[in-house]
Amino acid sequence: MPIGLAPDAFPDVHTKAGGMSQFDSATVATAGFAGGILLIALTGCAQIGDLVHKQHREDFDTYAAAAEGWVGVDIPSWIPADSTGIHNLATTDETVSVIRVVSPSDLPSSCALGARHGIPQLSADWSTDVWPDDVYACGDYEVMPMDGGWLGWFGATEVGQTPVG
Repeated sequence: MPIGLAPDAFPDVHTKAGGMSQFDSATVATAGFAGGILLIALTGCAQIGDLVHKQHREDFDTYAAAAEGWVGVDIPSWIPADSTGIHNLATTDETVSVIRVVSPSDLPSSCALGARHGIPQLSADWSTDVWPDDVYACGDYEVMPMDGGWLGWFGATEVGQTPVG
C-alpha cells in the first residue's frame, strides 16, 4: 500500500499477511477484459473484420515484395513490374478481388480496351466510386487508370472461379 495513504483509500485491495496485496475477482476480470480489448485495438479492427467477412488484404511497397508475398492466386500479370504502393483486397476463396497499384507504366499489350462489365464487389478506402464506361480487359480482370497507376478487379461469374491473368 502506498506510503501516507489510509488503508481504506483502496477498497478493492486487501492486504495479506506479509504485506502482499490481493485484488478481488471483479477487478481482475475487468482488467483482463480491458487487456483483451486493448489487444484487439492494437492488432487492428480491419483484421478482425476481414475474418468475419472472409476477406484478406495485403499491402506491398514493391512489385518484388508482392510477387513473393501474394496470397491465394498468382500475382496478376497485368501489374507492371515497376509498381509500388500495391494493395490487394480479396475474399478468402479468391472469387472476388480489388487491386490498386501505383505505376507510370502502361498495361501489357494483351490488355484490350472495351466496355466495362461490372465494378468491384469489395470496398476499400484506396479505391474509387467513379467508374468509366470503358476499361481494359486483362485476362479475367477489368482494369482502369487511377491516380498515377491502375485499379483492377475480378468477380467470379461461376461458382468457385478464380482469376487468371
